[in-house]
Amino acid sequence: MKTIDEIVSAAEKLDSEQFVRLRQKLDRLENKIWKSELRRTSKELAAAKITDEDIDLMVTRRRRESGR
Repeated sequence: MKTIDEIVSAAEKLDSEQFVRLRQKLDRLENKIWKSELRRTSKELAAAKITDEDIDLMVTRRRRESGR
């Protein structure tokens, strides 16, 4: 993507201190996005009445099936 390439190009020109600040801001943004996705997914699972135990069982079954 052109925008991503432009951002990377600009980041390459930063001094060490600015680069660290950029990484910290990107880390905070990633964390914010992750929390938003977690809230959305949690709501969907609660609405579908799927529990942590149900998820564990699905994962266990999937692992067994893929091992064959």
